[in-house]
Amino acid sequence: MVPVSFQKYILWILTGLTCLVSYFGYGQDQKVADSLAQIYQKDSLNGTKKLELLTDLSFNEVKNLNLSLQYAEELIREAGSTGNYLYLHKGYLQKGNKKRLLGDLSEALDAYFKSAEAADKAKYIVGEANAYGTIADVYGLSKKHGDAMVYYKKGIAILRLSGDSIPLASIILNAGEEFRTSKIYDSALLYFNEAKAIFEKKKYSAGSAYTIGNMGMVYASLGNNSLAEKNINIAIPMLEELVDYYPICDYLLSMCDIYLEKQDKTTALNYALRSLQLAEDHHLKEQIRDANLKLTGLYESSGNFEKTYSCYKGYIKYRDSINNLSVIERIADLRRNFEVSQKQAEVNLLNQQKKLQRVLLTLALIVLGVIVVLVIILFRNYRQKQKAYTLLTKAKAVTEQQRDQTNKALEKLKRAQAHLIQSEKLASLGQLTAGIAHEIQNPLNFVNNFSEVNTELIAELQEANKNGNTDEVHAISEDIFSNEAKISHHGKRADAIVKGMLQHSRPGDPGKKLTDINALTSEYFRLAYHGQRAKDKSFNAAMHTNFDPEAGEINIVPQEIGRVILNLVNNAFYAVATKSKETQNDFNPAVTVSTKKANDQVFILVKDNGTGISSQVKEKIFQPFFTTKGPGIGTGLGLSLSYDIVKVHGGEIKVESEEGVGSEFVVILPADKSEA
Repeated sequence: MVPVSFQKYILWILTGLTCLVSYFGYGQDQKVADSLAQIYQKDSLNGTKKLELLTDLSFNEVKNLNLSLQYAEELIREAGSTGNYLYLHKGYLQKGNKKRLLGDLSEALDAYFKSAEAADKAKYIVGEANAYGTIADVYGLSKKHGDAMVYYKKGIAILRLSGDSIPLASIILNAGEEFRTSKIYDSALLYFNEAKAIFEKKKYSAGSAYTIGNMGMVYASLGNNSLAEKNINIAIPMLEELVDYYPICDYLLSMCDIYLEKQDKTTALNYALRSLQLAEDHHLKEQIRDANLKLTGLYESSGNFEKTYSCYKGYIKYRDSINNLSVIERIADLRRNFEVSQKQAEVNLLNQQKKLQRVLLTLALIVLGVIVVLVIILFRNYRQKQKAYTLLTKAKAVTEQQRDQTNKALEKLKRAQAHLIQSEKLASLGQLTAGIAHEIQNPLNFVNNFSEVNTELIAELQEANKNGNTDEVHAISEDIFSNEAKISHHGKRADAIVKGMLQHSRPGDPGKKLTDINALTSEYFRLAYHGQRAKDKSFNAAMHTNFDPEAGEINIVPQEIGRVILNLVNNAFYAVATKSKETQNDFNPAVTVSTKKANDQVFILVKDNGTGISSQVKEKIFQPFFTTKGPGIGTGLGLSLSYDIVKVHGGEIKVESEEGVGSEFVVILPADKSEA
């Protein structure tokens, strides 16, 4: 069963319990929010009463997230203008919760850090603990489980001393969810039971519903589907009564997985459709994304390709609309030590920039030195080549009477020929080095340009700081952070090129294991198609498979052979897409992937009806950096790496092609089933 993460919504409601400490009587009922809104519209409130009312409105408004966010923003403005750090903490906490529900995880995390800062200034330890819980939750979503548990434990330790029961149960619940997603099920059940006992004692039904549902998920992971279904069926009606649809959507997808294991695809499909409908009715981006992905698999398995395509488009749309987790990780890393002063942060940033510039300068000098040495070697070998040909010409003119002298000349000629062979090898190395220099030049230019810009910005930052212009300091700091991210990005691009060359020289991986070759081929075939569709929405091609059931399992490194299949299929899609754009006649692009077993060998065949390959090009396609694609489209390393990977596995790659008709690549691997 595929586990469903409940971290993305548990803290959405429960972190609001910080606010609940001061106004527990209001509850989470939407009717309370409506009544409070009438008071807010009629009465002119000021000071603390206005801050309390805005806090209540933001917390209790559960139907209209945008309206709830407006109340939180107004609370932040009012509290900030009066220097009330307690309500500033509550405002940022509510803003983080609403931004998270709306799918803007980057801004949510930023708000949570500001909430922790404000709680610290207000000496409000309970609020600070709850802020740590929200930060831990986002680290969990970013797969940084170690960092997540550090913040959960900090929050739990504070709340155990304060004796604040409901917030303590909330953070214990989320720590248990972190154990569940990390598959430490005994610890997860221990934490869930402790949280459930507190919630039931305090008669807090929402918390009880979450713990019951989460325990159901643990039982599902342990294979106890009957107990899992029982718990989830208890949790869903409780949450429906509370008008809390966010977790219901994910619980419904969990029920879908349970019925899939029962082989009841009709009931499973109904649960997935119900989850999608609820998510769309309440504009829940993450839930819409997850439901569409689940429906894509269900419709594909039933052969309904029209609905498969529609649901996959919905998944891509909402997947791309939600902030990438790499952005969250970047902000989390930048803000993790938020207690450090602004001045110290600027000094660290300047030191990092200088260090990066020194590293890049050293790298550039090394590359330049290598190129100079290669030029000298190639020139010397060129001179030796000329001398060798001169000796060869003289040897042909030697008469019979000069046979002894001729034999000596032939010995010299053999030595010269050996030098020629070495010269050709060095010439190939020169071509490879030139390719590396060409590939690495572009990211190095970006790094140098943004480094120069940051140098100027730091000078402006120092001037603004001297003048006490905090707004300008903040704006320039944001620009510097943005430029540093770009420097890091292009530095990683350069690093990726170097790593690619290292992979080219050492493509083998000792981690072989028995792998179902049909399943592996099918997986990477679909991966290539969806990747092509993500880059080009207009792309379309017929996909055909013909898998030999006798192919079975063979002993390979699945990641490496998967990369080979992905490269070959991507090239096939590129060929049919190019032909489709160039031809004026009716053309039906198609790619066929097949497997076959014969004579203790397994064959993987990738065939297309695209542009084909000319005989001149076919001789060069496995050379490093050779590509027929346009500038910026291909690096020319894909087929070269694939060739080396297959060779290390004891196999070979063959290609048959006719220009204008199509191509067929054949990967031949030993049908070895012995354990690695």
